[in-house]
Amino acid sequence: MSHHLESFKERNLTKIQTEELDRRHIELLALFEISQSLSSSLNLKSILDTILLVPMGRMMISRGLVLLQDEAYEYKIKNIKGLPYSILEKQIHISSYPDHPIFISKTEKSEDWISFLSDYHIELLLPLISKHNQRGFIGYGSKLSKQPYSDEEIEFLSSLSNIAVQSIENAIVFEELNSVNRELDKKIQELNTLFEIGKEFNHIFEQEGILKQLSYSLMGQMLINQFFIALKTDDTLKIVYKKGSLFTTEKLNKCMAFCNQIADILQPVILNENNQYEQLYRMGVRAIIPMNIQNENGGYIFLGDKLDKSEINNNNLDFLTTLGNMTMISIENARLFKETLEKQTLEEELNLAKNIQQRLLPSKMPDIANFDIHGFNLASKQVGGDYFDVIRLNKHTYILTIADVSGKGMPASLLMSNLQAGLKTLSFENNTLAEITLKLNNLIHSNTSIEKYITFFILKINTSNGKIEYVNAGHNPPLLIAADNSCRKLEKGGIILGMMKDVSFETGYDTLSRGECITMFTDGVTEAMDENNTEFGEESVIKYFQNHFRNQSCEQLNYGLLEQLKSFCGDPTKSDDVTILTIKSVDE
Repeated sequence: MSHHLESFKERNLTKIQTEELDRRHIELLALFEISQSLSSSLNLKSILDTILLVPMGRMMISRGLVLLQDEAYEYKIKNIKGLPYSILEKQIHISSYPDHPIFISKTEKSEDWISFLSDYHIELLLPLISKHNQRGFIGYGSKLSKQPYSDEEIEFLSSLSNIAVQSIENAIVFEELNSVNRELDKKIQELNTLFEIGKEFNHIFEQEGILKQLSYSLMGQMLINQFFIALKTDDTLKIVYKKGSLFTTEKLNKCMAFCNQIADILQPVILNENNQYEQLYRMGVRAIIPMNIQNENGGYIFLGDKLDKSEINNNNLDFLTTLGNMTMISIENARLFKETLEKQTLEEELNLAKNIQQRLLPSKMPDIANFDIHGFNLASKQVGGDYFDVIRLNKHTYILTIADVSGKGMPASLLMSNLQAGLKTLSFENNTLAEITLKLNNLIHSNTSIEKYITFFILKINTSNGKIEYVNAGHNPPLLIAADNSCRKLEKGGIILGMMKDVSFETGYDTLSRGECITMFTDGVTEAMDENNTEFGEESVIKYFQNHFRNQSCEQLNYGLLEQLKSFCGDPTKSDDVTILTIKSVDE
């Protein structure tokens, strides 16, 4: 009897051991299959679905969730089954987390996260631990059978969590790499876009066209068609471009009044109702993009809402900032290009004016018996309208004239050519000097505006007896240096040409005796300034001629005076023409 009992016990034990081995074998096969499934996937959602759905189906579990670490002590609900979708992505703070499976119902509800899980009927919580680092938790609700979890089931779920954690980490890394790649692709696309925009900017040389191209770029790349641009002028913002109907004139004026009161914004700003730009936000501005060049701010782009109603975010700012800076650089290049063209045009005009001016001046001095005569003109870099001439009327009669036309450049040269043409015509029509001057005055007055005028001096000399007559129309008085070293100024005449019509001019008379000289000059001589803004002055000219006129030719006197000017102020032509005409009565 005892032998049969022992045999029965042994058979039952063997059967139990066999059943336990079979169960273990089945669990291992299941874990192996789950492991293969998890290892073959890099999709995080698919992995999380697997580690919830397989146990829930196998053990008839009512609900489940997965918490993954977001940052230190902060976890997000990344997947749910049998729970409200409203808790998905909810962040939960867990400061003292378990490192082994726990039953929520048996845990003291002293922390918020325990109470939260209990409220949603999570019964069993298992940690996801990788290399001793907490990665998250898997939570399961109670079984539909109302039976408690067995030790074998907890062991199975623990093994599952250990298998799953590496797959979860791989999927997270894969997702992060994909995110980085997507961001890189986006940046590459943005760079290509900026490169294409830059090429377009390089072909546009006026501000309006550049701002239109910016408008197309904002619309095409950012879906923004409501914005305005303000550029700085003398540290004050001025609106230069507007797109869309949102920003009315009233709103723009308020925006500018506000922006001109704030400090420079050197970095892009996204606006909201709670920052210092709340006033702009209420008027429809959603972002301010500075337009910088060489670390200095040149203006701003004020952006409205996107067409798709999505918000302008930090990811957009790099693109927008680069676009704003490129626009500012292009605007500055366009300005410099315009200045270069204007400068080039001005230089061409000045060169043409110089050519006109030089052709109107005598190419050589006449050979007059018993008289030495010399004149020259040095044109300023900024061409004025200095003019001198010697006109032979007959064997013994000559007209000497010098003039200075107001203004610079081509207008002055053209006015000077009109003066010369009129003078030569009138000189041979049996007119007195006063009549010539009157007619020239009326001609200038009729054909120019009031800001154009001419200082004019005309002298007629009879070389047989040295008798002279002259008219001075507002010009620097020529100097007659007499044999006794005295100086007489030839001042009689009237007002400058072109100021008033039909004015009368007085004729002056004198005699140029042997050994004496007359020098005529423009204000480029007397008004030449040194570094202290002191003028050379008329007295310096008088003293120079008194000291040198006896023993030097007219050419020597004129160029000697020029050297005096150079010693005094460096380059006497830096701001005006220098013109000198001198005649001297000499023995044959």
